[in-house]
Amino acid sequence: MIKESRQLKAQYDYYFLREYRFRYWLLVVDNHFFDQYYFFLEKQKLGTALLHSHELLAIPRDKALYEHVLADLHSFSALTIYYRNTHQLIHPTRDITNDPIHGHG
Repeated sequence: MIKESRQLKAQYDYYFLREYRFRYWLLVVDNHFFDQYYFFLEKQKLGTALLHSHELLAIPRDKALYEHVLADLHSFSALTIYYRNTHQLIHPTRDITNDPIHGHG
């Protein structure tokens, strides 16, 4: 296992607590703004909207390094992995069309 994979596994073991009534998943972000790949462990308590996100690793955007770290991640984790790309950003809320308090009207 390479240094980055060992670092990812150490962070994964630290944050993956296997808490009762929590849902866990992994998130991999291809961040074009900072030219890096980010690995996150996310968890959510069942029945709540509160989401906890823990950054596990950030590596340079090197495709070979990314594929190697991802293969090592699959070897020790069976969690679902979601992928995001900063070219397709998620818009979390509606656009503000009328806000008389702040002058948007």
